Amino acid sequence: MTRTGWIAAVVSTVIALIVGFGTGWWAQRAATASPEPATAAQRPHPDDVEDRPETGFEAVVVSLDETHDFGDGLTIHLSGFERGVEQSGIDPVSGQEGDLPYLSWTVEVANEGDETVPTGLVTRSCSVGDPLRESGSPVLGDSVNPPDSLDPGQSGSWDEDCWADEGDTQIRYTVEFHDQDFVPLYPPVTFAGTVD
Repeated sequence: MTRTGWIAAVVSTVIALIVGFGTGWWAQRAATASPEPATAAQRPHPDDVEDRPETGFEAVVVSLDETHDFGDGLTIHLSGFERGVEQSGIDPVSGQEGDLPYLSWTVEVANEGDETVPTGLVTRSCSVGDPLRESGSPVLGDSVNPPDSLDPGQSGSWDEDCWADEGDTQIRYTVEFHDQDFVPLYPPVTFAGTVD
């Protein structure tokens, strides 16, 4: 090999090493570089995340006259079922308007434990009839707001109602307690049974 050929071979080898090293270095850097933060549009919605934490709560179904104990001293009970008719009522669920019959009752909660218990935000739903159908609420009571929390020995109550025809004797009423982030505080409890 001539001196010129030898120099050319060495230069080619060096260039190949430099190019190979550079390509590998850039590939490694790209693979280990921190990704840019996802924008709000790219982030998965909490409902779309398959491995989001589960609450572990299973719904509890009890009879209408039963007192349910959530386990930390908080109890809940329904009382005082009555029927009435709301003049000029509007049921947004069924679309009915006029003199509409309804069913009303009182929800009683009490703290029989030794520590303050939160009740937070309360969501409620009602179904009536046979077969059961979802029913709206006229919200006619004098006291319709549940307490936020209960101190030891303290009790509270609120008025509930839902549209129900005279022939609607079956009722299912579900109560759920959530914190400010809408995380359930207790298992949902459903009261189910027959009313006259």
